Amino acid sequence: MADYLFVPQSVLDRWSEQGRIEVNGNVLTILGEHKSFALTPAVRFIKMEAGDDNAGLLAKVKTTDALKQMGAEHYRESVILGENAYQVQQGFLADANALRRAAAASQAQQAGSAPATKAAGANPASDPQGTKDEKKGEEQDMLEQFLLENL
Repeated sequence: MADYLFVPQSVLDRWSEQGRIEVNGNVLTILGEHKSFALTPAVRFIKMEAGDDNAGLLAKVKTTDALKQMGAEHYRESVILGENAYQVQQGFLADANALRRAAAASQAQQAGSAPATKAAGANPASDPQGTKDEKKGEEQDMLEQFLLENL
């Protein structure tokens, strides 16, 4: 399974208009949860406008930084790489692993059981990194749940 999920700009715009999120730069904030997540600008290659797909980019997602490294020219919904022109969809990459964890957590909560955060008998003092990792995991779970409910 992929490590990232592509979220189109049009979807983020719609969520923003509905007052569900706020996007400031590369930070997505889910307003109801007051949680923020970094997103990576990216494009999804939709179809060829001219030339051949020698680079094998159709149906792929590339970050805007990767496009620059490839020597591609990106403007709005177009990418030109050498003699080839592509139609692309603008958006962002979000961590899909976080999305899967949130879905599992949501299902557990809907079943009436809260997800366990620590193993029984675990000593938090003996695992200082564990608490920090749990908080990060909870934030990723929130993003995952939001995206799953609203995509």
